[in-house]
Parts: sequence; C-alpha cells; structure tokens
Amino acid sequence: MQSLLSAARRRVGVTQVGVLSVRQLQCLYWAQEGKSATDIGQLIGISGRTVERHLFNACRALGVRTRVQAVVKARDLHLLAPVGGSPEGPASARLFRR
Repeated sequence: MQSLLSAARRRVGVTQVGVLSVRQLQCLYWAQEGKSATDIGQLIGISGRTVERHLFNACRALGVRTRVQAVVKARDLHLLAPVGGSPEGPASARLFRR
C-alpha cells in the first residue's frame, strides 16, 4: 500500500494523496455530472460560493488549474466514481445527497 501511495504522489505531483476533503470530493463528483456551483450547492446544502471555494481548493490540492482538470485527475486517481455511475468511489452514496 505504501508503494502505491508513493507512486501516486509522484504521478500527481503533490506531497500528499488523500488531501481532498469529503466536501471537495462531493463538489467534484457533481461537477463531473455537469452541475453548476449553484446546483451543487442546492444538492448538498451549501452556498454556490462555498462550492466554488471547495472546487478551487481541490484544484490546488491536485495541482491543476481548472475544475475539468481536477475532475480528470481525481478520476485518474480513482477518487471519483465514473460519470453516470453511483457515487461510491471515494465514499458511500449517502455522502453525495443531503
């Protein structure tokens, strides 16, 4: 397991893997589904501005600039469920609904 983490760290270019919070993962999941920040906020019970902040922090943690790049990188790292699938990749489905 440790060697997998080391390889992932090198591939991602960040010092830690698992640096994404549950909220950041939730926001990335719904972003990959094409939801706006406002829509995501309504789905998970926070403001659209807070969603934007979570997405910004996720981008920073993953070493990318855009939310699309963050989604792609998170999927490559198996942190997100595939598009259209149930959100069971990083956590149980109940994390993704209010």
